[in-house]
Amino acid sequence: MTDSTDDQQDRIDTEAAEWVIRLGGGKLNPEEKQAFATWRSASPLHEAAFQRASSLWSDLDVGSREKKARHRRTATHVTTAGIAGLFVLGLGIGTGWVEPGRWLADYTTPVGEIHTVHLADGSTAVMDSHTALSVRYTASERRIVLIDGDAWFRVAPLGATEHRPFVIEAVRGTSTALGTQFMVERDPDGVRTTVTEHSVRVVTRPPDGLTHSVVVAEGQSVRYGRDGSLDTPQAAPIAAITAWRSGQLVFDNEPLSEVIARLNRYRQARIMLMGARLRDRRVSGVFSCSDIDGAVSSITRQLALRSVSVAGLATIIY
Repeated sequence: MTDSTDDQQDRIDTEAAEWVIRLGGGKLNPEEKQAFATWRSASPLHEAAFQRASSLWSDLDVGSREKKARHRRTATHVTTAGIAGLFVLGLGIGTGWVEPGRWLADYTTPVGEIHTVHLADGSTAVMDSHTALSVRYTASERRIVLIDGDAWFRVAPLGATEHRPFVIEAVRGTSTALGTQFMVERDPDGVRTTVTEHSVRVVTRPPDGLTHSVVVAEGQSVRYGRDGSLDTPQAAPIAAITAWRSGQLVFDNEPLSEVIARLNRYRQARIMLMGARLRDRRVSGVFSCSDIDGAVSSITRQLALRSVSVAGLATIIY
C-alpha cells in the first residue's frame, strides 16, 4: 500500500522538520551527514520541504549560537537595537499580533491576562487576553472602539437617566446593543458578534458605500469581514465561545489552524505549524488559559504530532 498524496506530504514535512531541528542542535557526525544527504537527494519533494523548514527556522533566528553571541555583543549599540526592534515589530504586524492602534487605547490587557473594566455609565467590559479598546462617550452616544482582541459587554440599559445608544466599533462595522449582554471578537479575517442576552444590531459599511444591517438574536453569532461583507446570523455555542471569561478555552472539532491562533493569544512565545497539511486537522478539547504548554502537549498527543520549543521564541508543531 502506498501513501496518499496528503499523507506523503505530511511525512516528508515531518522528516524535513526533524532534519532542520537536528542541524540546528549542532554538527552531525559522518553517518548522520550521509543519511541527511541521501534523504535530501531522494526526491525534489524532500528538497522543497527542507527549504520551507529551513526558512521557518531562519526566520525565527534560532539554532545558531554564533548569531546569538553576535547579537549580545552588539545589543547596546543603538542602531542595531533600532533595527532589531523594527524587525520584531514588522514580524508582529505581519502576523496580526501587534496592532499599532494599541498605543492609543484607553484600556489594554497584556498577553495571558483577563481584565474587567467598569465604565462611567455603569456598563462593564470584560477584556480577554491581548485586547485593546478606546472609550468615546459623547452627549449622544456611548461608543467603544475595539482596537484588538475580544471583549464581553454588560450594558447599562436605556432609561430615564440614560438615552444614549451603546455601540461597539470594529473594523468596518458596528454592533449596537438592543439588550444588555454581548461579545465582540476581532481576528485577522474580520469580526464576530455573539449575543448572550436580548439582541444586537450589526451594521457594516463596505468600501462601495452600501450599508448592510442585521439584528442578531440571543444565542446567535454573526461574522463580518474586513471588507464589510456581512454573513447571516447562526446559532452559536455560547458556553464555548464565552468560556475564556472563566479561564477556559473550549474547542469542538475545530481546525488546528484556528485553535493555534486562539492559543497564541495567551502566550508570548508563538506556536507555529510546519506543513500546510496540518492546518485542517480537527481538534476537540477543553484547555486552561493559564496552561498553554499543556494544551499543546494534549493536542499533539491527540493528533499524533510532535512539537519542539525553540529558545523561548516559538513552539513548532510538525
